[in-house]
Amino acid sequence: MTQSRLSELFPGLPPDQVHVWRVSLDQNPDRISESNEILSADERDRAARFHFAKDRNQFIEARAALRLLLSRYLELSPRELTFSFGSHGKPALAQELSNNLRFNLSRRHGLALVAFASNREIGVDVELVRNDLALFEAAENFFSATESAAWRSLPADLQVRGFYNCWTRKEAYIKARGEGLSFPLRQFDVSLAPGEPARLIEVRGDTSEADRWTLHELPVNEGYVGALAIEGAGVEVICTDWPIAAVSEARA
Repeated sequence: MTQSRLSELFPGLPPDQVHVWRVSLDQNPDRISESNEILSADERDRAARFHFAKDRNQFIEARAALRLLLSRYLELSPRELTFSFGSHGKPALAQELSNNLRFNLSRRHGLALVAFASNREIGVDVELVRNDLALFEAAENFFSATESAAWRSLPADLQVRGFYNCWTRKEAYIKARGEGLSFPLRQFDVSLAPGEPARLIEVRGDTSEADRWTLHELPVNEGYVGALAIEGAGVEVICTDWPIAAVSEARA
């Protein structure tokens, strides 16, 4: 990947765009070693705590991709980046580096999504579709009554997709808010039917909250479902595959 090709991928991030990068976590042994060099000492410590090599390697690749992408937007070395964390753990750039840039990362079983916006909160989630989960039990525990009823009314062949639509949209929204699971999942409703536009329908206790956010279903690899929550409306979402071979450049 040449410098000129990378420059073509980063035309800038205007306030009316959100960029989402799809990152394949392929666990190439050489790339793991290169990626690990980009991480901070505390990130390497976190990686070392993973019991399984597969999980450890995918964490390393995802964090390295985040640093590389941030470095392109900010025109800094990926090793110069430092982070702060909200009261519920949502990561952000250290204040002196932020330049109004917001980001969010999600990874699952071989794929990461990294989203970027200017001066607006965002949240992203990706899930690997599995048919062996106890979906009815999970829906009962985590969906609102309205969502659960909408999901159960779907034809049987659409219920798996509907479940993951609901789950990823709820996760993206609470990640964008920065409150994590401290915000009750049953306190709000999202759309979930396959083919229906992603939407935050209602947040109980705050009549204006649903109008504050826009949800998007994201185009991801086959077998995955992805969702994005954006503060505000009228934003263009651009999804791009990250050329992770660019890791080698960061070592220079």
